[in-house]
Amino acid sequence: MPLNDGQRERIYKLVRDEPIYKPFFDYLAALKLNLKESSLNVVETQSGLNHDRSLDLMRKIAETGVADVRGGHGKSASYLVWGEDIDLREVGRSYREPLR
Repeated sequence: MPLNDGQRERIYKLVRDEPIYKPFFDYLAALKLNLKESSLNVVETQSGLNHDRSLDLMRKIAETGVADVRGGHGKSASYLVWGEDIDLREVGRSYREPLR
């Protein structure tokens, strides 16, 4: 199932409002293979954000409906589980152009 228009628009607005997230979405767009999970370490490394900002990005991605945040101890998450049939490369490209 491809991303729906609402998910695309939320991703576009997320990156428009926080341009520092672009490197992570560019990383997703450039992947050769679709992955089922992305660890916090990958988010930190590919986004260049610190631990807390990476967790915040993960939560915001989950709010778009394309992934769930899982794992971790206490209140901190350790990885994103991408939705079934969600193509990460499409998620990564979604921020580049608005639907309208």
